This record gives sequence, structure tokens and C-alpha cells, in this order.
Amino acid sequence: MRREIFEQPETVARLIDRETTRAFRLGAELRRRQVRFALLAARGTSDHAATVGKYLFGCRLGVAAGLAAPSIVTLYKSRLKLQGALVIGISQSGRSPDIVEVLRQARRSGALTLALTNDASSPLAAAARHTLPLHAGPERSVAATKTFTAQLAGLYLLAAGWQGGRGGEELLAKLREVPEELVDALGLDEDIAARMGHNLALERCVVIGRGFAYPVALETALKLKEAAGAFAEGASAADFLHGPIGMAKRQAGKSFRAILLLSRGPGLPTTRRVARRLRDAGVPLLEFGPPPVPDELSPFPLAVWGQLAAYHLALAKKRDPDQPEGLRKVTKTK
Repeated sequence: MRREIFEQPETVARLIDRETTRAFRLGAELRRRQVRFALLAARGTSDHAATVGKYLFGCRLGVAAGLAAPSIVTLYKSRLKLQGALVIGISQSGRSPDIVEVLRQARRSGALTLALTNDASSPLAAAARHTLPLHAGPERSVAATKTFTAQLAGLYLLAAGWQGGRGGEELLAKLREVPEELVDALGLDEDIAARMGHNLALERCVVIGRGFAYPVALETALKLKEAAGAFAEGASAADFLHGPIGMAKRQAGKSFRAILLLSRGPGLPTTRRVARRLRDAGVPLLEFGPPPVPDELSPFPLAVWGQLAAYHLALAKKRDPDQPEGLRKVTKTK
């Protein structure tokens, strides 16, 4: 897991280098077809990358995007009307049967389909009209790290190509700076190790973010579950004020923590407000960020810090993050 965390700057740089032309060509097709809606189908970590994509497409492009419920297709046998949409399947392995079936049905319905996968020969790639390979190389750790940031980079490349013109080139230029920003984020490895070592009591936690930081809060909670065995829940800072904060106050004690992911965007005041409420209630806090990057690019460094936090908490608790109990690398859902 540690080795793959540290491969992320190179992984993102390689994807940008190899797939920019393909992404911009696809973006031009999306503009030509006047596609106005995107549906993203994924599970687990890939679902959290898809949620970042939902924010990115909406904020950057004004394109409405939603997350698919694959069981509508696979369990309930419904036929969705997806003409004129872009349907994106996101999967590290490209072998999740339900995601593959969503893309097959979408393609039959006339939608433009795209696979974001680390395996260009996978069933998901075969089901889609277009494929954007992640070029992340083999990922052996059960907890996905470098494929998550590669999926993000693929979605950002697609957004740049879809926007086109000066705006698309501007986003591409920002994206080219991400590998170096990931290097900077990894530079906090020892600091994060020390912080997690001081939080050995952490057994339960809530991970909170808002806006672009929210999907990373979901992903960080998943990493804490997978690698460190913590009972972790991701939450929106806005939603957290509507009731769960009362639960957190009641849980304040030795084993409960709140982890806040901060980004330099319009959601920061709400997250700061939550932090004050939790601090006043006696809940121990761990804050990460805000990173010195634009709000829309904050998922990259925040994801790295969340991965490192989960990894170092696992080590501090004498757990093997590469062999989490009861988990496998590929989970096939139908």
C-alpha cells in the first residue's frame, strides 16, 4: 500500500502524457453531439471518484451528472432511457458485472459510453464505445490508492476536453501541475505518521468534508475501514449539522475522533463551523488541509493525506494494511 501511494505522482503524470489527445478528441465529440447529461456507474472507491466527477462536471461545465444505481438494471431489469447521455463506467479491474451491464444497456439505448479502467482488455472496456485507460500499472494492495487518483485524473482530462477552448486548456494546465502537488502532499508522510501514532485509541470516527472535499471524505472513511479496521463514516459538513452532530457529541470519548478535510472553497466556512461545534463538545479533531491548490483540484492532495492516515493508523495498531481481514481486491456484484 505504501509503495503504491508513493507511485501516484508518476501515475498521474503518465496518464496525462498518454491520454490527453484521446480525452480532447472525445470531448470534441461530446460538444458536437451536444451531450447535456452524464451518468456515472461505479462501486466502492470508484464510486467516490465518480462523485468527484459529478462535482467537476457540474461546477466546471454546467453539465448535470448523477450516480447510477446499477441494481435498477441488474436486479430490477429496468431499461433506462439514456439517449443523448454520456454514461461512464469506472472500475479498476473492469470486471464488475453490474457496471459492465449498465454500460451494455446504455450503449444499446443509444447513449455514448466510456470506460475508465486500468485494464483496456477488460469486459468493461469491451462493453463501452470509448475507453480511457488509466495506465496505473498493477495495483496489488487491496485498498485502492493510485487507481483512485488515476480515475480522478481521467475525469479531469475528460472535463478539460469536453470544455474545450481556453477553459479546457486552462484546466489542462492546472492538471499538469498535479503530479508535483502530489509530491508535496507526500512530503507530509512523517508528520501524518506521528499524528496517527498519537491517535491509537481511534476505533470510531467521522470524516467530514464539503464540496470537492466531500467525496474524499467518503473515500478516506473507506480507507480507514479497509486498512485500519476503524468504524469510519464519511459525511458532508452541511448534512452533519442536521442531526449527526448530536450523535457525535454523545460519542465524545476516548475512542471517537472527527477527521476534517478542508479545501479553499466556498464550503470551508461550513466545515470550520462544524469543527468549532465538535471542539466545543469535547470531540478530538484531526484536520487535514486546506492544501495550497485551487478548490477543484483539492481532491488530489486530500486523497493522499487520507490514504497516508489510514496506512499509518493500521501500522500503529499492528495491523497489516496489505492483508485486511475479509477483503479481496476485486469484488464482483451483480
